[in-house]
Amino acid sequence: MKKAIYIKSALAVMYAIVSMFALMLINSALIAENDDMYYNEFYSSNMRKYNINFGKGADFPYNELGENYALYYAVSEAFDRDYDSIRAVYINGNVPRPEMTEGRFFTEEEMEKGEKVAVLGALCRRNVTEENGEEYYVTGGVRYRVVGYIGRKDEVTDLDNMVWLNMGAYFSKASAIGRFAVDTGSEAQTAEVISNLLEKLPEENRDSAAEIIHERKLRSISFFTQRIYVYIVIAIIINIAIVSVYYIDKRIYTIAVKKLAGASFVRLAGEIAAEYASFAAAGAVAGLVIAFALRFTSFSDSTEVYLMSFSAPSVIAMFAATVLLSLVISILPIIRVYREDLSQKIK
Repeated sequence: MKKAIYIKSALAVMYAIVSMFALMLINSALIAENDDMYYNEFYSSNMRKYNINFGKGADFPYNELGENYALYYAVSEAFDRDYDSIRAVYINGNVPRPEMTEGRFFTEEEMEKGEKVAVLGALCRRNVTEENGEEYYVTGGVRYRVVGYIGRKDEVTDLDNMVWLNMGAYFSKASAIGRFAVDTGSEAQTAEVISNLLEKLPEENRDSAAEIIHERKLRSISFFTQRIYVYIVIAIIINIAIVSVYYIDKRIYTIAVKKLAGASFVRLAGEIAAEYASFAAAGAVAGLVIAFALRFTSFSDSTEVYLMSFSAPSVIAMFAATVLLSLVISILPIIRVYREDLSQKIK
């Protein structure tokens, strides 16, 4: 009896841990879905940054990395709206482009031909000069024709003090040494574009390339941390499955008696599934209690605790995921009961 109680408690604890990770990942996904790029430097949650020392910019393969991606190069980064933040930009295919408050965005032809054109945030107009009815922005001794202004009308956003230069034009006169950002419609796509980029670099440049951790303004779990958490959850699930099979082994005699008394396999399977679901539900409740208690600890300011916050969609999704997991795991013990000759267990 005591051993059964220990096993039940262990299962509930493991489900509690899984439910906490599930809550974090669900909230992270909800934040990413509602992410507003205009308040995150116009980066999506799929963006990844690399420090690359390539050398001559004119030879950099910025437009040969696949389809549907945005590539950014940090020319200068301003941490004060009194200064312009400048980046070189190349956009290919179906990826978000900023709204235009005036004028237009780069054309595909301008990007491919490396035309000296730029789009600016509203505040950058302070550094614009006019000549023959055209506006120009000068940086690094190169004059770029302003073709439009990016941002949102009557709204303050991160784009207001940004200057976007056509990447081909910028690299025709500058080196490709510094911080690059790749952004696409999904994490997998971003990884593919980065892989293509690294493959095209000379070996010495590829070996020195290093990923940079990007601190997003909206709190979320980083790309690599998400992967680590997924592996941890998988490891815990495997342990739950092992303990679940062990638990049924300890109850096989009771199950055999029920079957001998006339209980159908469907009934026995239902009882096992319901019991496992009860462990998962208890674990989910315990996970919520622990998540709430962590708000009053030294971990309260961490991103992980922040992402354990409660909302109706996240809590419902977390409960559903945890209970569904328990039902999937219960299949193993149910199959074991189905295949076992239970008559031998009561002799």
